[in-house]
Amino acid sequence: MHRYLLYLTVFLLFANTNRVRAQHVEIDSVMDLSPNYLPTYYSTLKCIEYEPLNFKPIDTGLIYTHYFDPLLKPENMYQDLGIYGQAHKSIIFNYQRDMGFVYQTIPYPLFFKKQSDLTFYKLQTTYSKIAYTFGLPKENEIFAVFVRNIKGVTVAANIYAAFNEGSFLSQTTNNLCGDFQIQYELPNSVYGFRASYIINHLKCMENGGLLDSVTPLYKDTIVKNQTWEVFSPNANSNITTHDFALQNYVNIKNKNDVYFGTFAHDFQIEQMTQFYKDLHDTLNPRYPTYYYSNQATNDSVRCIQLKNAIQWSNFMPNKEMSNKNNFFHIAGGLLHDYTIIRYNNITYSTFHLFARTHIRLFKVMNITANISYAFNGYTNNDVIASAGMSWTINKEKVHIIGGDAQYFRSSPEYFMQHIATNNYLWDTLFRKQDVIHFKLFWNYKKYNVSVNYYYLDNYISLSEALRPMQNKNIGNMVQVSTFIPFRYKHFGTTANLNLQYCTNDVVHVPLFAGKLSVYYIFELLKRRVKILIGGDLMYNTPYYADAYLPVLHTFYAQNTNLTGNFLYCDVNLTVSIDRINFFFRGGNLLSFLMGKRNITTPNYPSNSYTFYLGISWRFFD
Repeated sequence: MHRYLLYLTVFLLFANTNRVRAQHVEIDSVMDLSPNYLPTYYSTLKCIEYEPLNFKPIDTGLIYTHYFDPLLKPENMYQDLGIYGQAHKSIIFNYQRDMGFVYQTIPYPLFFKKQSDLTFYKLQTTYSKIAYTFGLPKENEIFAVFVRNIKGVTVAANIYAAFNEGSFLSQTTNNLCGDFQIQYELPNSVYGFRASYIINHLKCMENGGLLDSVTPLYKDTIVKNQTWEVFSPNANSNITTHDFALQNYVNIKNKNDVYFGTFAHDFQIEQMTQFYKDLHDTLNPRYPTYYYSNQATNDSVRCIQLKNAIQWSNFMPNKEMSNKNNFFHIAGGLLHDYTIIRYNNITYSTFHLFARTHIRLFKVMNITANISYAFNGYTNNDVIASAGMSWTINKEKVHIIGGDAQYFRSSPEYFMQHIATNNYLWDTLFRKQDVIHFKLFWNYKKYNVSVNYYYLDNYISLSEALRPMQNKNIGNMVQVSTFIPFRYKHFGTTANLNLQYCTNDVVHVPLFAGKLSVYYIFELLKRRVKILIGGDLMYNTPYYADAYLPVLHTFYAQNTNLTGNFLYCDVNLTVSIDRINFFFRGGNLLSFLMGKRNITTPNYPSNSYTFYLGISWRFFD
């Protein structure tokens, strides 16, 4: 823990001591923005397939303060391993693939960052914030952000660290995620660059879950958590990723400042290292086969990817979305993806042709399209294509209807075809997966309603027999999703409701899954002190949730244990004083009524009666 505090201390030394007027933006309330602050805006961005930026003001209010962990936010619905910081998987099905080789999708989507998860900031001076949360049982999380604009150079850094001991045997987790960015463009906008670096590090005890978590004995017995037997009391994992990206671009202009497009070069190097170690005191019922040693498991894999892309576009990188009534944006180029897999010294070299466009017509119609095609290497003949159209109904551009279509012809993740570990050994050959996704949506401000349809052909997953399987049946999945953040004065609710159904059991999903949050804000001492009192509910119908396999760091399909039909209830209290927010959160308070069914992933019970205290403090904005 002291190491994380050292990181945080060094991080804060970069901040200066100049004070400006406080920014206090209640994005989700009806309060107006004060003109007496220097606001900070942010936008998500993409690395190689960059797009114009869509900036939003940072929410510095207190409504989302107590959602200290991303798994708690109303928009996120995931199954997890019982404590924060460990593996998790969305229970709302969503299939996505990007250009390039994929060894394995690491199951930490909300904690492990990628280049597409980075934030681009627009600010006048400095923005910084730190937050710390302490929980019982022993759970600690630290978050810090620092952004500074110095004579046209924008520097940004983020740190997230977690140390959680868990309540069951061998469940400790250490998690560190950090990113650093620097961006600069010449005053004449002829040349610019952006560099970024991401580190994700996880070190945890992989107990494999409880041996008796689904038996009547566990559900009906009250004993100390540490006494329950686990699958792997001696196992631990270590996953580390490094991701560095550099973009250089030149905007072509003549002497009269007429723009002729942009040439951009993107370089990215990614390294992923996985270790899994275990001592076998007794025969593990989950791993009956040992190919190399029945005394200890020492599995490791290291994958290095280098990407080089050159492209031309008729719009500039890192620029805000145009407000013109009509425009035609187009970009295209060539990506070279070179991959080295160290444990078997295999290399792949693949080229991707890609193009994209964004057309706006009559001020209200937006048409988008993307396509990429791979030739040579492991992903030879892979295709990713999408097209969409939206129609803006009102002048404020907050009322939109539209639809999207996506097509993925993708190779299986590498580890599904070739793997050699102490417990698993296979060399398979599968056909490419074909996934088609259609979506219709209606957006009004932050309200969203969408209808999704997925066509899943040759879908590949890890089966209950713990072997890769290509489903011969075609899956048809229908989803109806609504996200409704209702606000009236100081009262607010947020509802995230989802209906899902998939034919032929190709993918297991709950028929219904929903989250509901409610709060009310009190103002005291002439609005200098604000107090939020609220609660959150989460529920999903029973279904065969995917189980987790620590030795391969992946989820797998199972048809034995039902999870769900449990009402999770949390309450929270937040106090805001100037730039400081304090909060208290009590979790899973209905567990004494619901019984020991608080399991989102088979064999991994969640904690009962968790309590958290936290502080969030902004220094400059």
